[in-house]
Amino acid sequence: MPVTRVSAPLAAQAAAQAITATGLRKSYGDKAVLDGIDLAVPSGTVFALLGPNGAGKTTVVKILSTLISPGAGSGEIRVGGHDLATDPQAIRAAIGVTGQFSAVDGLITGEENMLLMADLHHLPRREGRRVAAELLER
Repeated sequence: MPVTRVSAPLAAQAAAQAITATGLRKSYGDKAVLDGIDLAVPSGTVFALLGPNGAGKTTVVKILSTLISPGAGSGEIRVGGHDLATDPQAIRAAIGVTGQFSAVDGLITGEENMLLMADLHHLPRREGRRVAAELLER
């Protein structure tokens, strides 16, 4: 039987994690795309999420970056020490996410890119338009 050595109090270990997720679940209708994913990513490390197409990698990243909500029955999810369920705005303030391709789409206008970013930050549509217009005016 393996023995796990705990060298620091559990609270200190949790604080040392950049990401923790227990029992992460997500379904679309009756199709389960994540079924109990556990992650523990220590702060200051590089972490790669690898798997075949359809394995749920993008879904995990979208949940951890607050773009979509986890499924019912998911356990605790923390990013940067912030609880996804109670403080998603703090997570958004603490992280930056970009896909494998350019974060700015060259096929749409600057204003359209800003409106896209406003949507990703969950700003109400009217507020996103106001902020984009203000930035373009500057």
